[in-house]
Amino acid sequence: MRETYRNGDLITLSANGCDGCSPSAVNGALVHEHGCPDSWRDRTRACYVCGFGFIPTERHAAVCQDCREEGCR
Repeated sequence: MRETYRNGDLITLSANGCDGCSPSAVNGALVHEHGCPDSWRDRTRACYVCGFGFIPTERHAAVCQDCREEGCR
């Protein structure tokens, strides 16, 4: 069973694989139930500044780490 989300956060309820829902496997890929409050941890987003995909470390992150560090915003 997975121990971390794609963004590296620790999954504390590893018995069912997610802190906020009961995920299922579809064609071998872990998916969250509809409305899971923690599903953002496994989604890739496009950076608002540079447009490249990144895995957010905060729920409403819209800018990748590189753009935040460089102050491109």
